[in-house]
Amino acid sequence: MIRMESSKAVVMSDFDETIVTIDTAEFALQLFADPSWKRIEEQFEAGEISFEDSLQREFAMIKAPEKVILDELDKVAALRPDFERLIEYCKKQRLPLIIVSGGLEFCIRHFLGRDDWLNFMEIYAPKSQFTGKGYEVTMPKLFGKGSFNFKDDFVRHHKEQGNRVFYIGDGLGDFPAAREADFSFAIKGSKLAEACRKGNVPHREITDFQEVIDAIDDLKG
Repeated sequence: MIRMESSKAVVMSDFDETIVTIDTAEFALQLFADPSWKRIEEQFEAGEISFEDSLQREFAMIKAPEKVILDELDKVAALRPDFERLIEYCKKQRLPLIIVSGGLEFCIRHFLGRDDWLNFMEIYAPKSQFTGKGYEVTMPKLFGKGSFNFKDDFVRHHKEQGNRVFYIGDGLGDFPAAREADFSFAIKGSKLAEACRKGNVPHREITDFQEVIDAIDDLKG
């Protein structure tokens, strides 16, 4: 069993379909982009283009300003159970909580800023700006070489600093980070869970964040 020291541990979590139960970026694409965005997603899943390229090309196709997107998302988006408990647990245990997402940053800040949660976490995600024709996206600058995308690059960066990393996610874009982390959690039934099983990556499948808290306590011994 992996043993974690709380003073040197970091919790990283994806946002779309992890913290929130829907993919907010995909929702915006379905409502406000040409259906050809799905071909870009297929190219990424087939390994033909990078995670970053897929995000930049897809978000450039979204033809709606932030407020219009958020108004629609407010009707359908919900937080996964016990996320607030994870925040309180990380505060109590002095574990940095970092949101590592390829989604639209303004969506992340909108849903996590309602209860002043942003004061207790860091967001590591692409920056996006609406141009009137679509969103221009600036990706996080990589810390090193040899990474698959900015997510596993960020995990590697923290491990090089001596931190042990818990990673929580759901998608194929999360798989390189989950593979690099000291221990990973995958949403039950997700593409990440399937990839971890096929790749023999140690992980635990979860449906809520209380399961994450219990598992971290167990791993810390």
